[in-house]
Amino acid sequence: MEPIFIHDSYACRKGKGTLAASDRLMTFLRRVTANGRRGAFALKLDVANFFPSIHKATLYAIIARHVKYPELLWLTRSVLFHDPTADYRFQSRGRPRPGPESPAYPVPPPKSLFGKHNERGLPIGNLSSQFWGNVYLNELDQFVKRALKCRHYLRYVDDMILLAPDGEALTHWCAAIEAFLQERLKLALRPEMRLPFPVGQGIDFVGFKTWWNRRLPRRRTLNNVRVRLETFERVAARPRVGGTAQHIDLRRQDQAGSVERLRSVLASYSGHLRHGAAWRDWEALWAKYPWLVALFVRQGWGLIARWPRHRIVQADCFQSQYGHLVRHAGNDSLVFCQVGRFIEFCGPQRLAAVQALGLHPAALPRAGYAFTAGFPAHLFGRYSARALRQGRIVVEVRQAAARQGGGCIPRLPRAVWIPMGPEIPYTSPPPL
Repeated sequence: MEPIFIHDSYACRKGKGTLAASDRLMTFLRRVTANGRRGAFALKLDVANFFPSIHKATLYAIIARHVKYPELLWLTRSVLFHDPTADYRFQSRGRPRPGPESPAYPVPPPKSLFGKHNERGLPIGNLSSQFWGNVYLNELDQFVKRALKCRHYLRYVDDMILLAPDGEALTHWCAAIEAFLQERLKLALRPEMRLPFPVGQGIDFVGFKTWWNRRLPRRRTLNNVRVRLETFERVAARPRVGGTAQHIDLRRQDQAGSVERLRSVLASYSGHLRHGAAWRDWEALWAKYPWLVALFVRQGWGLIARWPRHRIVQADCFQSQYGHLVRHAGNDSLVFCQVGRFIEFCGPQRLAAVQALGLHPAALPRAGYAFTAGFPAHLFGRYSARALRQGRIVVEVRQAAARQGGGCIPRLPRAVWIPMGPEIPYTSPPPL
C-alpha cells in the first residue's frame, strides 16, 4: 500500500525522514539545472488542512480496491470510521481553555475534527493516520507521474515540489493537480502557493532552504533555538554575588529551567542544523550564551553534559563518584565537592584550587590521590567569591545526609556559579 516509486518520483514515508527528502530535492535540482549551468523553475504546493480534510468514504474505497480479506476490511472500517468526537475527555495545558463545545475554542474549524459529522478527518496522532495519508495521496502520485509525466516530483506528507525547465508547464500542472484533488480526493490546495518561481531563489522545504549545491536551515529554526536559550537564561540563570555571577540550579526539573531538558533541545537542533551550512550560526550561539560551556562539553556538533547526575548516583565508591564529577570539568572550573564538614579538591582540581584559592595541600589520600586541598564547608561563600573574581566557574557539590542502598554517600552537583565576564573561554577537560 506504499506509494509506487517510478522513474524519479519520491514519496517520503515514516522512517525516511526530512533529511532524505532534502537530499532527494538536491539531487533533482542538480539534474534539472545541469549542476547550476541552466535555469529552471519550481512549483511548491501544499494541501490545505490535509488530515482534517481527508474524506473517509473515498479513502475506504481506495483501500478496498487493494485489500480483499474480509476480516482486514472489517478492521479497517472499524478504525477508520470511529468517531473520536463522540467520546472524548478534554484537557488543556497551562491555563484553562474553552473546550470544543465553546465558540471560543482556540482550534479553527477547518483544522478541527469537530463539526464534520464523521465524514472527514483523521486523528493526526494515530499511526494509522500517517500510513493512510500516504495511501490517500498515492493516487495523486500516480496521476502526476503517469498522466502529467512530471520527471522531477517530490512529496513529503502533503507538501509537494515539482521542478521543470519551463514555468508554463508548471502552471499547467498546477491547474491539473488542483482539479484532480477536488474531483477525486475532495481536497483543496492552499491558495497562496500556486505560482512557479526560479530555483535560484532557493526552495523552502522540510526545514531547509535548498539550492542545487547547498542548503541552509530556516531562519525561523535558528530563531527558535535563540528563544529557547533566552528563556532558559531568563528563568534559570539568576544573578548572584552583587550581579558579578550567574547561578544555575542543576536540580530544577521544570520545562523552562531544567538543564537536562535543555541538553535534549540542543541535541535535537544540532542534529538538524549539522546537515545545512550552519556551522557559523552554531558557533555564534555558543559565543552569545557563554554560560553554555559551563553546562556542556561541545565536541563539534555534539555536546555532553558536564554534570550527569544519573551517573554520579550509580557510583559505588567515592573514587568513582569523584571521577564522574570532574571528568568533564574544564580547566576553568573548580568542583567544590563536600566531604563531611569540608570542601575538598583532589588531583588536577587540587592543583587548580591551590593556585586560585591559596590553599595548602594535605597528605590525606582521597579518590586515589595522595594529597588533598580543602577548607571548612561553612566558608563556601568566601572561597567561591574568590574563585569567581578570578574568572573560575564554580560547581557546588553537596553531600547527602545518609547513605542510600548501602553504597557510598551520594554527592550530587547542586548548582553552577558562572562569572559574568565578556566571554568564558572554552577549554578541554583535564586528563584524569
